[in-house]
Amino acid sequence: MSAGFAFAEDVTVTRVVSTLEYGAIFVGETPAGDKVRVRYLGRTELPVAGDTFAVKGQWSNYTDKFKRLHRQVETKLMKRRAVLGDLLGPFLQRVPNIGPQRAERLMQRYGHDLIHVLSDPAHMDDVAGVLEPDKPALAARMTAQLFSAMAEKSAADQVRLAEAEFLVFLEKLGLREPRVANRLWRFCAGVDAISRLRSNPYLAAYLTEWKVADRVGKHVLRDAVAAEEIERHPARLMGALASVWREILSEGNSAATEPTIREMLALRGVNAELALQHAERNGNLAKRGELLRAPGAAWLEEEVARMLKDIKATPARLFLPDEQRLTALIADAEQACDLTLTSEQAAALRKLICLPLAVLQGGAGVGKTTVMKVLAYIWERQRGNVVFGALAGKAALQLSRGASSHGAPRLAYTLARLIQILDNPPDNRRPEVEFNDRTLLVIDEAGMMDTPTFYQLLKRLPKGARILLAGDDGQLFPVAFGKIFHDLVEEGSRVATLTKVLRQAEGSVIPLVAQQIRSGIAPVLPLWNGEPRGVYAIDAAQMDTLHRSDDFMLIAARRQTVDAWNEVESAKRRSDSTPTRRLGPLATVAGGDPIIVTQNRYKHGLFNGLLGTVVAIDGERVQVHFDGEQKPRELPQEAEADVELAYAITCHKAQGSSAATVVLMAGDGALVTREWLYTGVTRARELVLLNIVDQDRFGEAIARRANRTTGFEL
Repeated sequence: MSAGFAFAEDVTVTRVVSTLEYGAIFVGETPAGDKVRVRYLGRTELPVAGDTFAVKGQWSNYTDKFKRLHRQVETKLMKRRAVLGDLLGPFLQRVPNIGPQRAERLMQRYGHDLIHVLSDPAHMDDVAGVLEPDKPALAARMTAQLFSAMAEKSAADQVRLAEAEFLVFLEKLGLREPRVANRLWRFCAGVDAISRLRSNPYLAAYLTEWKVADRVGKHVLRDAVAAEEIERHPARLMGALASVWREILSEGNSAATEPTIREMLALRGVNAELALQHAERNGNLAKRGELLRAPGAAWLEEEVARMLKDIKATPARLFLPDEQRLTALIADAEQACDLTLTSEQAAALRKLICLPLAVLQGGAGVGKTTVMKVLAYIWERQRGNVVFGALAGKAALQLSRGASSHGAPRLAYTLARLIQILDNPPDNRRPEVEFNDRTLLVIDEAGMMDTPTFYQLLKRLPKGARILLAGDDGQLFPVAFGKIFHDLVEEGSRVATLTKVLRQAEGSVIPLVAQQIRSGIAPVLPLWNGEPRGVYAIDAAQMDTLHRSDDFMLIAARRQTVDAWNEVESAKRRSDSTPTRRLGPLATVAGGDPIIVTQNRYKHGLFNGLLGTVVAIDGERVQVHFDGEQKPRELPQEAEADVELAYAITCHKAQGSSAATVVLMAGDGALVTREWLYTGVTRARELVLLNIVDQDRFGEAIARRANRTTGFEL
């Protein structure tokens, strides 16, 4: 439509840009697939991704922060639509030969009665006419397949039928987020799924934002209790507390003070006193000192602490060298690896080799990889075996290169791959990686390893294996909850620390600038003038002229900036004929798009923060070349909803990866801390371009510290 013409169409929300005091701004799609941005100026509706509204308004123009002109619809009139098919459509399309068009025809014809129609053979002729009215023979075959799939009496088909009915039930409640609906189904799966949800109406509080969960929960409760009882119903109280824990965990914490919990419950419209009393009576309130702990996270932290204590208490199975023998081994290692240890590195090595659980701590460029390389050499000479691991693919690749020497290649693996190997030992052949009671597991970039991943790894290690965690506690905390590496560094008893920056010998100023930031000093950065190496400031005008190379990373502080940049950059690289594929609610991808994984899926070798590039789209299949892997592979279907575009990423997601050129869009918000800047700068191998407001704000950001609260103790 042209500017000035009235807009009156249904719009399905794909992303909420911001929530205003009087309304909201969101991006959505029309039934024709056209993208539209809507500015809603009203109080009656709160849009959530997946909602569909009948929108009536006028076109207007607005200018974004990059000074680009866009159109948007201004409206005060929005009415929520109950839309059929957002959940049922994908289910139908899993039936052989029923694609999007035929599924749409069936839903248009029968609506929410479709499941019952397909369960009654008397409707077969009518259904055949809907599927293919002009091809009776083909229609008959497809109808037979469809009815067979829906009506077979096997247990599997009964569960599939129950899944369809469950999705219809959720649609009627107003839930149209496929990702949340599918996760709810996995929780409730079975022929009695609907009754299970009715017995726990606020199950969605564990999976999605409180507004959606409360809406679903209240709808379910209305069938069972009086309206005046809903607000104080125990299910709602516990749902609100679950929602609080979900928010706390999403920020990386596993615990909070009681006043914080009370405030968050009050913001959800729940009586905090009643909720906490109910949780304590039911044994769902874990405490440590003044902290309240998220129940599941508290259990994981206790398990990790127990397993680490077992490692400490288990005697070594190989002979540890005495001082004289160790001195000789260090000399041999220096000669074999063609290097010379500093006195600080040698002292760290002597301490680490004697500890069953050891921590190597140091900033960028201090030679941690050199110490790990020599330690591996000595351990192998004592007839032990060393396994190298890192969370990110690029970190594993760099560790492989740094820990190897001529004639002694050492392969490092991602932690997800190591977990796969431990879960699937080979039959009658030598394993790809050997784990036994003489194994030293060395984990690099350990500061970004979250508690769930550490737990998954520890519970699979054989008794007697030893661990070295190497990392930098000056960086940000992990993406998911926990900060075990940082906690161990703070405790200090098993830590060897390197402080002397050595990498300036390679001609890079990046480690030196990073060390200044880490120490709380705000370096004065020259304005970039096209230099290929170094650390520079960059202004807004220069941002508009940046050329994205293959080895390039743009890191933004605000999530809204990441989303806006991804939307603009992906649109610039596509035409109407470009093949694309929608991967759940978070991304529509095309060949060449950088992507990032947002959830851990250990069985597929995927982890939160893994970067990759889409190399091909072949029908429903998406081929991705993930960082650190030798060749592309197909993205698993169940992981599609856990992928986002990565033309820009947050700093948390960047941890463990690197690029030749890194651009930091810092802004001046509270999200930019000393740790944020230090982590961002150390992602670059050659060039850092820092977009800052001014030198004073830069200094304020460096003075600001990141914080995370956990209940972990060793």
